[in-house]
Amino acid sequence: MTSLNISPYLFGVANTSNRSRTSGSNTTNKASGTFSPFTFGNTSSASSWTSSGWAPSGVNSGNWSDAIKRILTYLFAVCIVVLILLLFVHFFIRPVFKWKPGSPGIISVPGWDDGILFWKDGNTGLIKNEELPIANQSYDYTIQLDMLIQNPLQFASYPRLLLSRGAIKKSTPSGDTILSILDQYNFAVALKPDTNDMIVSVLNKDKQMESIILPNVPVQEPFRLTMVVMEKALEVYLNGHLVKTTMFHAPPMDIKGGIYAATGVEANIARYRNLKIWSRILTTPEIRDSTPRLSTAEEMGAGPIPASSSCPMPTSSE
Repeated sequence: MTSLNISPYLFGVANTSNRSRTSGSNTTNKASGTFSPFTFGNTSSASSWTSSGWAPSGVNSGNWSDAIKRILTYLFAVCIVVLILLLFVHFFIRPVFKWKPGSPGIISVPGWDDGILFWKDGNTGLIKNEELPIANQSYDYTIQLDMLIQNPLQFASYPRLLLSRGAIKKSTPSGDTILSILDQYNFAVALKPDTNDMIVSVLNKDKQMESIILPNVPVQEPFRLTMVVMEKALEVYLNGHLVKTTMFHAPPMDIKGGIYAATGVEANIARYRNLKIWSRILTTPEIRDSTPRLSTAEEMGAGPIPASSSCPMPTSSE
């Protein structure tokens, strides 16, 4: 029984001598080119051992390099075709790619989150207005912050300011509203004087407070506060869930400025981390799935509640 050598068909080698012996003819051994999926061209008819091991005769490193390049080219072409098909499905049938956290889709695409992150390591310094993505906006933006109320027992006779933008403080605070401690502000976050109810407020162009009260916010436990400031309304979320929406009586006052956390003794009330700002209005799914994840108490440096203390009270001579 005659054996069949298939290496010529795999590597483009034609052994005419084998064909001659099979046919019984006395044709002189010659090498001629045959069809090959790798198209290595004409090669010699025999396989041999080389210094690096066995290799089909006439198949050198250059031939292998060409074959690998062709395979990679085919794979690249297949990937392009698949990508085009997926894009077609994404735009005309149903979402496939998830461009931003919370957006519909299956495959998350990194690098498309347009939020700017500050205070990543808990260093809550002043953020100048020119550093903000909302430098030219007084509304139509979203701001998110991880907070931990460290010492709720630090009481005062006026709201305890935690966070604000473009604020100008009164020299003598008095009263129980945000305007009793600030002359102006874009937004402000504060605790009520003697409870852990939180005030989130925006000042409108008529210099009226547009406020939402969050009753009994968590103490000694991190939570995520999200504010969506629009031209006609304010939405406040706690841990990704909408707490309340309030409609404005007038659009926000055109106040811009830096963002800063509480200073002085009020700085001991809370800890802050992962302040993130978008120059657009986020949808509820985007807010719920926003990144980074909520900080842990350990990451925020939580400790036991300090001894009871009070913020400075204005004296009668002030």
